[in-house]
Amino acid sequence: MTKDALLAARSQQDPLQVHRKRIIYSAAIAAVICLLPFSISEFVRGRVTLGLAILIVTLILAIDAAAVYRKKNLPIPFALLFIPIAAGIVISVQTQGIYGAVWCYPAAFFSFFVFSRRIANLCGAVLVIFTALAVYAKVDSGIAIGFSVTLTLTIVGINIVHTVIGDLQSRLLNQAITDPLTGAYNRRYMQECLEDAIERTRRTALPATILMMDVDHFKRINESFGREAGDTVLKEFVDLIRTRLRRLDLLFRLGGEEFLLLLPDTKAADALNVAEQLRATVAESRFSIRTPVFVSIGVSEHQPGQSYDEWIKRVDEALYMAKEGGRNRVLSTESPITLDSPRARTMAVRTEQRS
Repeated sequence: MTKDALLAARSQQDPLQVHRKRIIYSAAIAAVICLLPFSISEFVRGRVTLGLAILIVTLILAIDAAAVYRKKNLPIPFALLFIPIAAGIVISVQTQGIYGAVWCYPAAFFSFFVFSRRIANLCGAVLVIFTALAVYAKVDSGIAIGFSVTLTLTIVGINIVHTVIGDLQSRLLNQAITDPLTGAYNRRYMQECLEDAIERTRRTALPATILMMDVDHFKRINESFGREAGDTVLKEFVDLIRTRLRRLDLLFRLGGEEFLLLLPDTKAADALNVAEQLRATVAESRFSIRTPVFVSIGVSEHQPGQSYDEWIKRVDEALYMAKEGGRNRVLSTESPITLDSPRARTMAVRTEQRS
């Protein structure tokens, strides 16, 4: 999944999702305290239907608030709450005229905090239509139009605030999980993703492989061309790697010139081919410093029962062997190449020739 897709999925679709239960609890407590006296008052006045509608809303809120307090799932879906709310508002308009319609405003506001944005907008549209019709029938067309316009503007304003919240959350999430220099994901987010990948392999038996990459002789680049040029090389390296990735592959910066690539649903043999293609692409590309840049890559497929730390240690060992063996090469923990093997010697010769 690309970074933009990830951020959209996590924030812009429903920026209040992670806070919803806390919002529901606070709103439910406040609503119970405020609505219960109104329910009692309506019963005393003989308006039993309206009092009953308010009481039903109050009971649903109280039950769900208790469930949230006990950290349980909501026993009554909040979607069912809209029915008595809408009925109560229509009845209130019938009995109190335009004064009963003012309940639409807190109802519309409340819906955006307890429902998804799509459902909240749908509820808002229903409130505008049915309440405007009730006001038109009870009062007159001018007041009904004015009410419809003001309620619609209120819903539009809430949507604007909702969008701003989503954008701010997207920016904060972006800052929290990405490396500011290269735009790759950072190390903290890497641990979360790798642990998710481990759990996925445990549940589904699907493979997952990681590539640890290190830009060869990066210190020389900084010394020869300056740190700013070195930073540019890292940016170009990340951009180059991304052009060769699938949407579900994730690239992380470990620190300095070290990067890690997570390849879900990929066995070591296939990951070796990917790693070799990436190594060749980097070696054949021309960076802004106009000097060849090479990369060493270690490859490790996750093994059953292997922890996060063990997985990282294994791929780090493969990368170490690749660098000790002459750099600009790919080595795997599943089929390690000894430093004195024919293949290692051949790769060393090729490295020297390219260098």
